[in-house]
Amino acid sequence: MRTTRKGKANKKVMSVIAHNYDKLKQLCGYRASGLYCSKSKEDIFQDTIVFVSQDEKASSLSTDKELIDYFCYRFRMIEYQAINDNKLLKEIPYADYLQAPKTTEEE
Repeated sequence: MRTTRKGKANKKVMSVIAHNYDKLKQLCGYRASGLYCSKSKEDIFQDTIVFVSQDEKASSLSTDKELIDYFCYRFRMIEYQAINDNKLLKEIPYADYLQAPKTTEEE
């Protein structure tokens, strides 16, 4: 449902993610179950890697700890968006909830 970013990945950010990959998987609850919009937690984790690697704010962070905290924050945000997108797909617009366009009757 969300559009993906199209840009260049920052090499510094990618190297920090690569060195802390296992730690990030643990912190993000990577093995928990659940599907949201046909995305598992693994898919959301990979989407987060793509998002953070192309994010300008992530490239401005100076320490590994700050980047790890930012990654976990972004993971939760992307997961939240996927859960809400999944809820929208499950809603059924019943006829009672839809309003017909009003027409004026001329006599």
